[in-house]
Amino acid sequence: MSKKLFLLCPLIHGEMYLKERFGDDSYFLTALGSVFDLDIHVYTESLIHLLLQEDISEIFHVHDIESPLLRSIVHQEENYDSVQNRFLANLYAENYPEIVQEPNKIASLALIHMKHQANLIMQHPRISSIIIENKIALQGLLSQISKRKSIQFDLKMAFQKL
Repeated sequence: MSKKLFLLCPLIHGEMYLKERFGDDSYFLTALGSVFDLDIHVYTESLIHLLLQEDISEIFHVHDIESPLLRSIVHQEENYDSVQNRFLANLYAENYPEIVQEPNKIASLALIHMKHQANLIMQHPRISSIIIENKIALQGLLSQISKRKSIQFDLKMAFQKL
Protein backbone atom coordinates (compact mmCIF):
# COMPACT_ATOMS: atom_id res chain seq x y z
CA MET A 1 0.00 0.00 0.00
CA SER A 2 1.34 3.44 -0.88
CA LYS A 3 2.03 5.89 1.90
CA LYS A 4 0.79 9.44 1.51
CA LEU A 5 1.98 12.69 3.04
CA PHE A 6 -0.53 15.53 3.30
CA LEU A 7 0.63 19.13 3.61
CA LEU A 8 -2.29 21.10 5.02
CA CYS A 9 -3.51 23.93 7.22
CA PRO A 10 -4.56 22.92 10.74
CA LEU A 11 -7.55 25.31 10.53
CA ILE A 12 -9.35 23.06 8.03
CA HIS A 13 -9.42 20.04 10.37
CA GLY A 14 -8.94 17.66 7.46
CA GLU A 15 -7.02 14.76 8.97
CA MET A 16 -10.02 12.51 9.73
CA TYR A 17 -11.55 13.02 6.27
CA LEU A 18 -8.22 12.38 4.56
CA LYS A 19 -7.61 9.18 6.55
CA GLU A 20 -11.12 7.98 5.67
CA ARG A 21 -10.57 8.73 1.98
CA PHE A 22 -6.95 7.61 1.61
CA GLY A 23 -6.43 5.06 4.38
CA ASP A 24 -4.37 4.71 7.52
CA ASP A 25 -1.02 4.98 5.73
CA SER A 26 -1.46 8.76 5.79
CA TYR A 27 0.94 11.22 7.35
CA PHE A 28 0.38 14.90 8.01
CA LEU A 29 2.54 17.99 8.11
CA THR A 30 0.72 21.21 8.98
CA ALA A 31 1.41 24.90 8.56
CA LEU A 32 -0.95 27.84 8.77
CA GLY A 33 -2.52 28.43 5.37
CA SER A 34 -0.72 25.37 4.09
CA VAL A 35 2.24 27.69 3.52
CA PHE A 36 5.42 25.69 3.96
CA ASP A 37 8.46 27.94 4.05
CA LEU A 38 11.29 25.64 3.03
CA ASP A 39 13.82 28.17 4.32
CA ILE A 40 12.65 27.21 7.81
CA HIS A 41 14.86 24.33 8.83
CA VAL A 42 12.23 22.48 10.88
CA TYR A 43 9.80 22.21 7.93
CA THR A 44 12.48 21.09 5.52
CA GLU A 45 13.94 18.50 7.88
CA SER A 46 10.49 17.20 8.87
CA LEU A 47 9.53 16.82 5.22
CA ILE A 48 12.80 15.09 4.32
CA HIS A 49 12.55 12.80 7.34
CA LEU A 50 9.01 11.73 6.46
CA LEU A 51 9.85 11.19 2.79
CA LEU A 52 12.82 8.96 3.59
CA GLN A 53 11.88 7.22 6.83
CA GLU A 54 8.25 6.48 6.00
CA ASP A 55 8.83 5.58 2.33
CA ILE A 56 6.26 8.12 1.10
CA SER A 57 5.02 7.54 -2.45
CA GLU A 58 2.72 10.57 -2.81
CA ILE A 59 2.72 14.12 -1.46
CA PHE A 60 -0.59 15.99 -1.42
CA HIS A 61 -0.76 19.76 -0.99
CA VAL A 62 -4.24 20.31 0.44
CA HIS A 63 -6.48 23.37 0.48
CA ASP A 64 -10.12 23.58 1.48
CA ILE A 65 -12.51 25.97 -0.29
CA GLU A 66 -14.05 26.76 3.10
CA SER A 67 -10.72 27.63 4.72
CA PRO A 68 -11.24 30.50 7.16
CA LEU A 69 -7.80 31.87 6.33
CA LEU A 70 -8.34 31.90 2.55
CA ARG A 71 -11.86 33.28 3.01
CA SER A 72 -10.53 36.14 5.16
CA ILE A 73 -8.07 37.08 2.41
CA VAL A 74 -10.51 36.91 -0.49
CA HIS A 75 -13.30 38.73 1.38
CA GLN A 76 -10.87 41.16 3.04
CA GLU A 77 -12.18 40.26 6.48
CA GLU A 78 -10.33 40.53 9.76
CA ASN A 79 -7.39 38.26 9.20
CA TYR A 80 -4.89 36.08 10.93
CA ASP A 81 -1.89 38.31 11.56
CA SER A 82 0.88 35.99 10.49
CA VAL A 83 3.66 35.62 7.96
CA GLN A 84 1.59 32.98 6.17
CA ASN A 85 -1.43 35.27 5.95
CA ARG A 86 0.68 38.09 4.54
CA PHE A 87 2.25 35.71 2.02
CA LEU A 88 -1.16 34.49 0.80
CA ALA A 89 -2.53 38.07 0.74
CA ASN A 90 0.43 39.11 -1.44
CA LEU A 91 -0.13 36.11 -3.71
CA TYR A 92 -3.78 37.13 -3.98
CA ALA A 93 -2.85 40.73 -4.83
CA GLU A 94 -0.28 39.64 -7.43
CA ASN A 95 -2.82 37.38 -9.14
CA TYR A 96 -5.90 39.51 -8.55
CA PRO A 97 -6.77 40.10 -12.24
CA GLU A 98 -6.79 36.34 -12.85
CA ILE A 99 -8.57 35.44 -9.60
CA VAL A 100 -11.47 37.90 -10.00
CA GLN A 101 -12.33 36.29 -13.33
CA GLU A 102 -13.15 33.02 -11.59
CA PRO A 103 -16.50 32.14 -9.98
CA ASN A 104 -14.81 30.66 -6.89
CA LYS A 105 -12.08 33.07 -5.88
CA ILE A 106 -11.06 31.01 -2.86
CA ALA A 107 -10.52 27.94 -5.04
CA SER A 108 -8.59 30.05 -7.55
CA LEU A 109 -6.28 31.40 -4.83
CA ALA A 110 -5.82 27.86 -3.46
CA LEU A 111 -4.85 26.50 -6.88
CA ILE A 112 -2.40 29.34 -7.51
CA HIS A 113 -0.84 28.70 -4.11
CA MET A 114 -0.58 24.95 -4.76
CA LYS A 115 1.27 25.60 -8.01
CA HIS A 116 3.58 28.07 -6.25
CA GLN A 117 4.28 25.64 -3.39
CA ALA A 118 4.94 22.80 -5.85
CA ASN A 119 7.46 25.00 -7.67
CA LEU A 120 9.22 25.78 -4.38
CA ILE A 121 9.35 22.10 -3.50
CA MET A 122 10.75 21.15 -6.90
CA GLN A 123 13.36 23.94 -6.72
CA HIS A 124 14.64 22.80 -3.33
CA PRO A 125 17.83 20.80 -4.08
CA ARG A 126 17.49 18.12 -1.40
CA ILE A 127 13.72 17.66 -1.54
CA SER A 128 13.49 17.64 -5.33
CA SER A 129 16.26 15.05 -5.63
CA ILE A 130 14.43 12.79 -3.13
CA ILE A 131 11.17 13.22 -5.07
CA ILE A 132 12.83 12.45 -8.39
CA GLU A 133 14.98 9.54 -7.16
CA ASN A 134 12.09 7.89 -5.32
CA LYS A 135 9.49 8.67 -7.99
CA ILE A 136 7.24 10.42 -5.48
CA ALA A 137 4.08 11.87 -6.99
CA LEU A 138 3.29 15.50 -6.18
CA GLN A 139 -0.48 16.00 -6.04
CA GLY A 140 -2.87 18.83 -5.34
CA LEU A 141 -6.06 18.22 -3.43
CA LEU A 142 -8.79 20.85 -3.45
CA SER A 143 -11.39 19.88 -0.90
CA GLN A 144 -14.66 20.81 0.68
CA ILE A 145 -14.26 18.79 3.83
CA SER A 146 -17.65 19.75 5.28
CA LYS A 147 -19.27 17.96 2.32
CA ARG A 148 -16.69 15.13 2.21
CA LYS A 149 -15.64 16.11 -1.32
CA SER A 150 -12.30 16.68 -2.99
CA ILE A 151 -10.63 16.70 -6.38
CA GLN A 152 -7.10 15.51 -6.93
CA PHE A 153 -4.67 16.53 -9.67
CA ASP A 154 -1.01 16.21 -10.61
CA LEU A 155 0.96 19.28 -9.55
CA LYS A 156 3.95 18.41 -11.70
CA MET A 157 1.86 19.14 -14.80
CA ALA A 158 1.22 22.71 -15.92
CA PHE A 159 -2.13 24.07 -14.81
CA GLN A 160 -4.77 24.75 -17.38
CA LYS A 161 -7.11 27.72 -17.08
CA LEU A 162 -9.56 27.11 -14.24
